[in-house]
Amino acid sequence: MEVLIEKPVVTEEERAEMQSHYPYMDMQLNELSTQEERLLLFYLRGMSKAAAGRAAGYTNAEHVYKIFKKDKIQTALAYLRNELREDVKFDRTQATTMYLEAHRKSINATEEKNITDSLCKLHGLFVPDKATQININMAGAVEQLERLPDAELLKIAGVDNQYLIPKRKGGKNGA
Repeated sequence: MEVLIEKPVVTEEERAEMQSHYPYMDMQLNELSTQEERLLLFYLRGMSKAAAGRAAGYTNAEHVYKIFKKDKIQTALAYLRNELREDVKFDRTQATTMYLEAHRKSINATEEKNITDSLCKLHGLFVPDKATQININMAGAVEQLERLPDAELLKIAGVDNQYLIPKRKGGKNGA
């Protein structure tokens, strides 16, 4: 069984796009060699420094590490990373578009409902039911309650103090 491995390629369009950013990096057009540009582009794609060096045609990994320490390479890396970070911004509009595409491709009603729920959550249309909440502020109230007479406390509790007075049950004298 033979495994086919494609050799990584940097197109001329990718190099041209990178070169279009040179003025913003305070670099001249031919300040980086073609091989260094390819090295940077491979590295920015996610390859390790050594792998990017091999893909760019370098044979010595130590030489690749020295190239990465050059000021112009560091400047270009910092700028291009920042540009990539801005390109990858994912916002509510993109999420909505993806949800709508998924809704269009949904197979059954359950999928449609789940996607609709997700869209509503994304746009803040589902407001959770707020249960009635009672806050009891007891600052200083305990001391006030301790000073009240029993009759007043019973009145606050909603109980009449008549239940404290003994009553006779049955008989002539009520006993």
